[in-house]
Amino acid sequence: MRKTRIRGTGLTVSRLCYGTEPFTFKKGPEGAKTQGDVDPPEGGRRLAEALRLGVNFWDTSDDYGTHPHVAEGLKLVPRGKVVVADKSNAHTYEEGLRAVELSLIDLGAEYMDIMFLHIVPPKAVERLDAADHPYVSGPLSARTGALRAFLEAKETGRVKATALSTHSTETLRQVLDVPEIDVVCAPLNVAGAYVDDGTQQDRLDAIRALHDDGRFVYVIKILSAGRLRGEAESAIRYALQFHEFIDAWNVGMYDAADVRKNLKLLREALG
Repeated sequence: MRKTRIRGTGLTVSRLCYGTEPFTFKKGPEGAKTQGDVDPPEGGRRLAEALRLGVNFWDTSDDYGTHPHVAEGLKLVPRGKVVVADKSNAHTYEEGLRAVELSLIDLGAEYMDIMFLHIVPPKAVERLDAADHPYVSGPLSARTGALRAFLEAKETGRVKATALSTHSTETLRQVLDVPEIDVVCAPLNVAGAYVDDGTQQDRLDAIRALHDDGRFVYVIKILSAGRLRGEAESAIRYALQFHEFIDAWNVGMYDAADVRKNLKLLREALG
């Protein structure tokens, strides 16, 4: 499995990232959604099997409901062999401190590898989280307190890398002015879905600019939250073609069969 480094963090990750949402959320085309039925012990076993296949990069969030699954996975493997990305909607410094503490407690970990400011828009918007709970998501300018908390945790070794996720191309551009953010993830898919502003080409240009600036960039929603699952191979190949300036691909994966298929596609794309 090809691996790559996250500059300035000491972290090395597989270029395929295990997105854990399908463990707890039904995925697929509208009217034909399946999955979402994996309990934490089984999810942990599937993640441990992914590591054996070479995927050491696991992605979760405090609103996916997959903290218990990742915690079970971490019990089955050497902690230092895995890089875990967690996400939070924290805004203030105090919320950021609590987010780090929640992450460590939930996952039974002494440190978090990558800690994200989650789904940062260019201006404040009302959203529903993955459990349909309403919340206000603030822009990057309103999240500096939480970022400061993450940076303090990085100084003490409780966090290895700071990160930001967004569906906004404008926010991606703003990150260029915040060198403290090590890792960025954003949606990219052949349907052009989950692009809140700008064109698909604008999105690609913004991702390339961040990569050229030395940030680690990975893409999400490659299957448009499962809606493209029936054409998964072509959808994944679309995202893989930009491998010169995308560092990793987060694909929502349900089991080892998905891992093997995606590793094969990755090997073919990267040569």
